[in-house]
Amino acid sequence: GLCRSIGVSNFLINHLEQLKEDCVITPHVNQVEYHPFQRPQELVDYCRSRDIVFEGYCPLAKGEALTHPSIIQLAKKYGRTPAQICIRWSIQNGIVTIPKSTKAERIQENCKVFDFTIAEDDVEILNGMHDGRHVSWDPSLIV
Repeated sequence: GLCRSIGVSNFLINHLEQLKEDCVITPHVNQVEYHPFQRPQELVDYCRSRDIVFEGYCPLAKGEALTHPSIIQLAKKYGRTPAQICIRWSIQNGIVTIPKSTKAERIQENCKVFDFTIAEDDVEILNGMHDGRHVSWDPSLIV
């Protein structure tokens, strides 16, 4: 009776369903890898339908997204950095986004994403980059 809310990390739908069978508390947040190459929309929709906040980590795909030609092209189009494009894309997709950096200038850069909007056509370009790639680890291997 002491727990009021819980958060989980890397829970897929089957993991959340198992948790529902074993517990009476629904998680308030599920922290999962989310970037243009890893966009688990079915999981996002599942979480939203159950009032679980989907929180995305690795929005830059551990740097892999920063050198992708489409992301570089969009960064030039919007006068932004590739990192800002990836972070803004996540936000526009309704994802609570956690960019990581230890450098003050990068932290400041990562915060400057609220004064522009990526056009829907360009969001669709980024959405279409999903190839299922994990840069962290693959939680589907956990039963």
